[in-house]
Amino acid sequence: MDSTSKQLANICKVDRISDLPDSLLIAILALLPIETAVRTCILSKRWRPLCESLPNLDFVDVRNYRKSRTHFTDFVDKFLMRRPIDLKIAKFQLYFYGGDYYRDRVNEWIMNALGRDLKEIQLCFGYPDSYELVQDFFYMCTGVEVIWLRWRMSVEIPENVKLLRLRVLRLLGVTFSSYESLGKLLLNCPVLEDLAIEECKGLTGNSLSICGSVLKRLTYFGSCVEEFVLRILIDTPRLEKFEILSFTDGDNDILFKENLPFLKIAEIDIYNYGIPRGVDCMFGLLKKINNVKFLTLSDRTMGFIIGHYEFPAFHNLTELVLNIDDYCHETLLDNFLQNSPNLESLKFPQGLVSRLFADYSHRSWGWSQIRVPECLSAHLKTVHIKKFNGINEELAFVKFLLGYGSSLRNVSIEISNLPKDAEARQELLNLQSESTTCKLNLIDEKGTCSQSI
Repeated sequence: MDSTSKQLANICKVDRISDLPDSLLIAILALLPIETAVRTCILSKRWRPLCESLPNLDFVDVRNYRKSRTHFTDFVDKFLMRRPIDLKIAKFQLYFYGGDYYRDRVNEWIMNALGRDLKEIQLCFGYPDSYELVQDFFYMCTGVEVIWLRWRMSVEIPENVKLLRLRVLRLLGVTFSSYESLGKLLLNCPVLEDLAIEECKGLTGNSLSICGSVLKRLTYFGSCVEEFVLRILIDTPRLEKFEILSFTDGDNDILFKENLPFLKIAEIDIYNYGIPRGVDCMFGLLKKINNVKFLTLSDRTMGFIIGHYEFPAFHNLTELVLNIDDYCHETLLDNFLQNSPNLESLKFPQGLVSRLFADYSHRSWGWSQIRVPECLSAHLKTVHIKKFNGINEELAFVKFLLGYGSSLRNVSIEISNLPKDAEARQELLNLQSESTTCKLNLIDEKGTCSQSI
């Protein structure tokens, strides 16, 4: 062996990683799944206490067979029991689904973690029925900053508990003793910034107050099966992002206490499957969020408000996303455009008309008769239309855009629904070749895009 080879061999024998400071080694181990990190203990005795000191404990079991369940239980038990009682935990995640396992251990694991100055806890259980969370849970969370509870949990909320450090609260599929108890909890979270309530329900009550003086992000998704219409009062003056999916059956189902001057993003899915009622509720909501910059409306919401055109002015709106289930009536679309003078981007993720409408019905949108919206002549830069069916109404709208869109720079149209020999496809190609200031991008079934020169 030559001298160079000997030097390389000596270098390989040196354990330089173990010479790194503890703080750096722990940071490296924290990037690994917890079971992988624990296996590194066999490398050196030097590593064993480091694994026990990991700040984030993510216990995840997604394998549904007996050997896995036994191993998972033993692993969590041994890891928590071996960890020094005075050693803090920053984050604790317990996630499993499938079957009816770990019920005799879950609450003890949770209480063990909460007794270590915990900052973040995420619980996600896949039990076939509701799991009753330990009664002292919220009393033990007074110093926690992030709480995630997901999937079929029953939670008792004490009346006088205060979560003074809680910044993030996300609840999915949680059952409370009452909607009022949840409202009272939110009042006692003075620094809460991010709140999500999805498919949750209260055993009693029919109204929910969502209050937060510093709340910035709010997501509310009602239950998939609406047993009754829940009255929702929202008092969140600092809100910046708002997402809602809810059923309405009256004028006062969803109320904002005041306007939202700081709102930037809103995604609205409010619907009524019966005789259209609650339209005033919908337009009342639009008036409260009219400072929004990015607005998305669902297909159900669009169908709900067709025929009602008392739109507020959206002076700050720069991006509008409209999901169309049937067809976007020209008057409805015109009202949106006329009341959004600074709009820069317009998107139709589901197209301008449904396939059913394209096949069985033809209506004249009469775009040439409509006054040109200010946004189209001054600010609108991009339009994206998916699922283009090629009926006259769609072509009329594209021609209207290209003819009057003084600021348009890019119009993208997905034409995968059009046969190669369709007249509409050829007409679009002609428009593409004639377009000069605006690029007309036609996206075919292969996802390729051709552009005008």
